Amino acid sequence: MPAPTVGGPGAYVFYSDPRAVFDLHEPTLRSIGEPRYLGQDPGLPQLFYQAHLDVFLTALSSLLHATALVTAAGVPAADFLPGVLNTLTDIPTMIGDGRDLARRLEAGEHPGDLGTARMMGATANHIVWTSEKAGIDPRLPKAVKAHYDQAIAAGRDTENWTVLYEILKAGD
Repeated sequence: MPAPTVGGPGAYVFYSDPRAVFDLHEPTLRSIGEPRYLGQDPGLPQLFYQAHLDVFLTALSSLLHATALVTAAGVPAADFLPGVLNTLTDIPTMIGDGRDLARRLEAGEHPGDLGTARMMGATANHIVWTSEKAGIDPRLPKAVKAHYDQAIAAGRDTENWTVLYEILKAGD
C-alpha cells in the first residue's frame, strides 16, 4: 500500500504466524491497517501481496493503454478517464463479491451463459487491431488475446471467459 494510506481507511496488511502470536499483537497491528490473517505459512502474506499487485499493476497498465488509445484519436484524457474508472469499480457488480466466482473456479465450472471465450477473444482481437491502427503499443492487448487464443485452441471456446483460469493454471 502507498505510504499515505498506512493507517487510513481501506488499508490492510497480510500476516502469518502462529494464531496465538497474531491474536496477541492484532490490536497494535490494526494501527497500520486491517490485519488479514492467512495462517501459519510464512510465504502466504508475500504471495497475497504479489497477487494483489498483479491485479493492481495490470489494471493501471490497461487504464493507461486505453487512455493512450483514446487520446490518439484526439480526445483529451480528461474527457475519458472519469468515465472509464466506472469500468473498474463496476467489476464487483459484474462478478459479485468473488465468492461465487471462487466456487465456480474451484469446481471447474465455466458455463458459457455470459461471455464465452470466443466472444471475449474476438473483443481482444478488436482491441489489438485498434491499437495497431492507432499506433499504440499492442503488447498488453496481445497478451490478453493470447489467453483467449489458447482457450479457443483447446476447444473451450463456448465456455465462459472464466475458463482462462484453467489455461493460466496449466502454464502452457
